[in-house]
Amino acid sequence: MIQEPLAPSSVTANSGRVLIADDDATMSSFCARALSATGYTVVTAAEAEAAITTLQTQGPFDLLLADIRMPGRSGLELAQIAREIDPAIAVVIMTGHSTVDTLHASVRRGVADYLTKPFEVEELRLVVEQALHKRSLLQESLRVRALEELLRSSEAINAILDRNQLAREIIAHARAHAPGEAGFLFVAGSDHLPPRVFAEPAGAAIQPAGREAVAQSIRAGRPLPVASAGPLALLEARPLTYGLAVPLRAHGAAIGALLLCGAEDALNAPGASEFLALLANQAGNALHNAQLYSQLDAAYNSLRELDRLKSEFIAIASHELRSPLSIVLGYARMVHDRSSGDLREYAQRLLTGAERIKAIVNDLLHLRDFDRKQTTLTLERSALDALVRQAVERLIPAAQQKGQDLSTNLPPEPVILDVDREKFLLVTGNLIENAIKFTPPGGRIHVEVVCWPHERLAAEIARAVANPTMRRLAGAAPAHWALVRVKDTGIGIPREQQGRIFERFYQVASSLTREQGGTGLGLAIVCDLAALQGGLVWVESEEGRGSIFSFALPLP
Repeated sequence: MIQEPLAPSSVTANSGRVLIADDDATMSSFCARALSATGYTVVTAAEAEAAITTLQTQGPFDLLLADIRMPGRSGLELAQIAREIDPAIAVVIMTGHSTVDTLHASVRRGVADYLTKPFEVEELRLVVEQALHKRSLLQESLRVRALEELLRSSEAINAILDRNQLAREIIAHARAHAPGEAGFLFVAGSDHLPPRVFAEPAGAAIQPAGREAVAQSIRAGRPLPVASAGPLALLEARPLTYGLAVPLRAHGAAIGALLLCGAEDALNAPGASEFLALLANQAGNALHNAQLYSQLDAAYNSLRELDRLKSEFIAIASHELRSPLSIVLGYARMVHDRSSGDLREYAQRLLTGAERIKAIVNDLLHLRDFDRKQTTLTLERSALDALVRQAVERLIPAAQQKGQDLSTNLPPEPVILDVDREKFLLVTGNLIENAIKFTPPGGRIHVEVVCWPHERLAAEIARAVANPTMRRLAGAAPAHWALVRVKDTGIGIPREQQGRIFERFYQVASSLTREQGGTGLGLAIVCDLAALQGGLVWVESEEGRGSIFSFALPLP
């Protein structure tokens, strides 16, 4: 008996797409009206071939409701084909004579339930609702298992940065969840890495049809089942004609694809396609990270080689310049001492230029010794104020030449500590010379020696721009420090550049370099020598108002 469908307002609304396949137009119309009234979206087909076309062109559908007897293919054959097209679809068969054999055949074809004609509207709705509920539970269970497996797979592949090892691991995880006889991973190239095709097992060989399947999957942007008349791949000379192709994407761009080849049933297992799609997202990001790491590693190796060549050049250049420079200085002094008038003035200019070259060579030699770890300390018990006075006296003529006031403020009691006298004088001299160079004529330079507790030192440094030597304060530190502070009324340093002035060869501005000269090595040497003696160096500066360079050494 066929009962007329209830009005839509008297039933619970549902959602889902249903395909009805029945050659009986009356039955098809009745089922369509009953399910539409409940809220389902319904499409009908009068025969199996039309239903297959609808599944392929208008899918996906949530449920197929098919009559067991139709012209051409039967409802059970249609059910099997529907599951091949979409493994997740639920299937309900309508039959006029249900037998044990029919039930067994239905189960083998993936049928969720059946309806025995004649049936009532409520029975139809109940069976459809139960079939979709089973489908939902199955999908949720598969999704949970897939997510658990995906989590384990993601942890494994994201921990690998070698592209070759990562590719093999991705194929292994894919084959573990969607068993395939062979797996292939296509990886796009980069600036440092060529494109590659990885195969597992090692003897598998991809064929042109397999490459085309991969290209189609990338263009479609989703997993595609591929059934080919010719071989997709060869395994020990045996053709594999069925496969599942999955694109790999990272940051919205296709970077490769995964192709699994093997038995159709294994690759179409419930949830396999969904799992591979999720795995592909993780694999795409992991491959992208591996490629970035390879690029970074190549760039690092290139920089390391450049740094080695630079250090080698500095060592050779500084060594080779010393001998001819000594000859130039020797003869220039001889001419200067034995001449008068213009010739003596010319010799003085020659001496000044040669001394400047000597200072540059000495800086290069210091860098060479630091790079080779050949710089050593010769500690002597010394009075800090006496060393500072000696450094200032050496540079008084340079300050006077620019009309600058170079003053000192030294403690009344000597500050005694163990220090390498030569290196201390070099650090202090470089700081004072730097102040003279970047202070305009008529400016003031003040050098003072003070003793601070560690708490005040840390507070002062916290206000300054960070530089590499500041990391020492994170650990255990002495209770008291002795400081040499060089204050000037010079041009100052922009705040955004204060953290870089201790880098090698760094200049604050090219215009200053041309005007004042210099190689950008002085403060780098100061920083290295200060750290070597267990000290700190930092700067406080305001553009246009001057700078304060501080050099601190721990007190015993």
